[in-house]
Parts: sequence; structure tokens; C-alpha cells
Amino acid sequence: MQRMKIKELVAAAYASLSELPPEKAQLICELATRLDVTFAALTESLDQRMSLDAEINQLRKGGAAGGER
Repeated sequence: MQRMKIKELVAAAYASLSELPPEKAQLICELATRLDVTFAALTESLDQRMSLDAEINQLRKGGAAGGER
């Protein structure tokens, strides 16, 4: 099996639900949902980190806007 990206893995999990017994389908659905939400949160936190890192670098290069206290 080829290594899938997270979005592909989540989509494949949802697509396979109809082929599974109800208990297993519920478990796979829950796992896929949690993986999707965790990935979204991780992506958001990485975006925020990169934005803050750029802001810090800008402040270091140009000094603090508005003067120092």
C-alpha cells in the first residue's frame, strides 16, 4: 500500500465505512474525524508559529515599533 496523505487517508476511511460492520464503522469514523481535526489544529498552530516567527524576525531587524519602554 502506498503512503497516503492525511486528507487522502481520512477520505478513504470515510469511503470504506459502508463495507464495515456497524461497530467497526463507528470506530473508523471516530478515528478519521479525530485525525482530521488534529491535522487541522496542527496546521493552524504551525501557520501561527510561522507568522509569529516572521514578526519576531522583523522586530529584531527593525527594532520595536513605537519605541521601547
